[in-house]
Amino acid sequence: MGVQQQLAKETKLIAALKQHYERYHAEDLAVLKEFYEYHAENCVRAAKLTVDARRREEYLKLAREWTEAATALQAHDPTKPNQPMTRLRLRLDQEDDANARRAEVAGNL
Repeated sequence: MGVQQQLAKETKLIAALKQHYERYHAEDLAVLKEFYEYHAENCVRAAKLTVDARRREEYLKLAREWTEAATALQAHDPTKPNQPMTRLRLRLDQEDDANARRAEVAGNL
C-alpha cells in the first residue's frame, strides 16, 4: 500500500473515531476534549518517531486537527475553565520523562 493510500485510510479512521466519540460522549464535553487531546499527543509522538518527512508532516497535521477539535469543544462550553494540564496530559508527560531517562541510560551503556 502506498503512502498516500495509507494516509487516506488514516484520515478516514480519524473521522470515524470523532464520529464515534461525539455520538457516545456528547453529554460530557470534558471527556470528549480529553479524548481529542490524547489523540493529538499520540500524533505528535508518532511524528517524532517517524523518519519519513511526508508521514511526519501528516502526523503533525492530524495533531493540529485533533487540537482544533478539542479547542472547538472548549468554545462550546465556556463555563468550564481551560485547564492546561489535564490528568491525562500529566500522565503522558511523565511517560515522556521516563522514556527520556531510559534512552539516556541506554546511551551511557
